[in-house]
Amino acid sequence: LRKKYNIANKTLSSTGAGLTAMELRENLEMKSLLDKILDTFPCWEDLHSFWRMNPPYNTVFSTANPSQDFAMEAQQFFSGEKSTV
Repeated sequence: LRKKYNIANKTLSSTGAGLTAMELRENLEMKSLLDKILDTFPCWEDLHSFWRMNPPYNTVFSTANPSQDFAMEAQQFFSGEKSTV
């Protein structure tokens, strides 16, 4: 069941796989993908309500923030512009 759930999540991409079903319905493109998933896997929405934020079950979703700039932060830290204190 978990394998089938993650196969369905791959169609949503890492960002979509972390959204709630309600959030997916608000985006026309994502709603279309969700409808296709539910046509072939009707219990996906129930599983998603439990597994959406659980990495062992939702292996597609990423908690990484794409706006993080680790290179800049490292440069600021090592140049003394930013401290960890």
